[in-house]
Amino acid sequence: MKVKRNDPCPRGSGRKYKKCCLGKEEPAPDLLWRRLRETDDKLSDRLMRLARKAFGAEALAVAYNEFLLWPEEEPEEAVLDRHFQTFLPWFVYNWVYDPRDTEVKLSGPADTTVAELYARRQGKRLDALEARLIEATSRRPYSLVEVLQCRAGIGFKVRDLLLGEEIDVLERSGSQGIRPGDILFCRVIRIEHVAMLVGCSSYAIPPRFKPDLIRLRKWLRKGRKMITSDILNEYDTEIREVYLVLGENLFRPPVLVNADGDPLSFHKILYEIDDPEEAFTKLHALCVTETVEELRSQAAFDENGRMRRVEIPWTRKGFARSNALETTLLVTLTVNGAMLEVEVNSQNRAETIKKEIQKRLGAGARYMRAEIESLAAALAKSQEKKRKGRAARESEDLMEYPEVQEHLGQMIAGNWQSWMDEKIPALGGKTPRKAVRTADGREMVEALLLDAERHTGHEGQLKEAELAAISKVRLELGLSVEE
Repeated sequence: MKVKRNDPCPRGSGRKYKKCCLGKEEPAPDLLWRRLRETDDKLSDRLMRLARKAFGAEALAVAYNEFLLWPEEEPEEAVLDRHFQTFLPWFVYNWVYDPRDTEVKLSGPADTTVAELYARRQGKRLDALEARLIEATSRRPYSLVEVLQCRAGIGFKVRDLLLGEEIDVLERSGSQGIRPGDILFCRVIRIEHVAMLVGCSSYAIPPRFKPDLIRLRKWLRKGRKMITSDILNEYDTEIREVYLVLGENLFRPPVLVNADGDPLSFHKILYEIDDPEEAFTKLHALCVTETVEELRSQAAFDENGRMRRVEIPWTRKGFARSNALETTLLVTLTVNGAMLEVEVNSQNRAETIKKEIQKRLGAGARYMRAEIESLAAALAKSQEKKRKGRAARESEDLMEYPEVQEHLGQMIAGNWQSWMDEKIPALGGKTPRKAVRTADGREMVEALLLDAERHTGHEGQLKEAELAAISKVRLELGLSVEE
């Protein structure tokens, strides 16, 4: 609604608009947004003081416990800090004290928000802009919005993933560092021609989590023509639960796994053996990538021609996660004099190779001990070897060859071609080819590809190769190609 000349000025000065701000050089939307933001900052302090005075010192903890959906264990400080920015506006504009929901008895009135209580107590003394802000915000639900366009330092255009509407939001500081595809848990309010955030998550949810939100939307839509704000209020607990779970997943340290999906743990298993030649003869068949002659040609022999040292990679045909790779290295076995050293990267593979050694060598190999190395220690050792080792320098030199880069680019392209026909958990076990047959599925696949483009894991020409491979996937699936 446009402000008329004789209306009270939106800045809350108490004077008419024509005598206060009409004709000022600053654009009206930006002016109103600044006044609303200033009012919101002042009002937030007043509402917090009223909450402590009216409901008691324990009210904040009671409400935060409800916001976090009554966790069984005391949340870590990092979790409390992560959500506090989102919680505070919810506390003063959405939380309603219900004595039936808590064992802690508070002194404040039931069935009213802190903001509504403030407006009622202020009565005619209530500032005009405060009144409009409370009316627009109180009990308005949070939702999940996807950033479509971003103008750093000005604002962004978002699509509400649950309600479906698109909104241009004015937001100065919050628009810094936000990218198209990011998802925010927030509340957007409108006052006249200004849309602004009053409550927003302190972090952006990356696109790879969008399929979970689309499933939430489908669940809310079930049996309904459309989702409304009333529906969001009715299911605010379920919506907030999804947001909290996504936050846990986002900040949980990643679990690194090998090609079989086993958690990484680095084992070095030592055996005492009777005869290196006999051990080689009985173990070389584990390698499917090199012939016995090729393995023997790489061995070291003593002055009498007896085998002293040889490395045997235990390999298998195929790679569980990609058709582009021909083989998988499972275990490295090194015959070294009277010792057999086994290096393996998971507990499951460690148990498997122990059985193989027992079956093939029998009494000719006697288990001595196993050393288990932490992931952090293994990575540090690997980096140190790369920094100092000749092999690392040779590997870096090898990457300079166009033929090597071309081969790796072909492998990357092959990985992405295979991806289109893999059953993806994030797509509900469907392949991307099948998922794109529905509108919701297309959105899910688009989000996964956008996330992949952000995190290619490569640099230089290999990054360009992966981005080109993803663009080819988009075209093949009939999706829009990112510029």
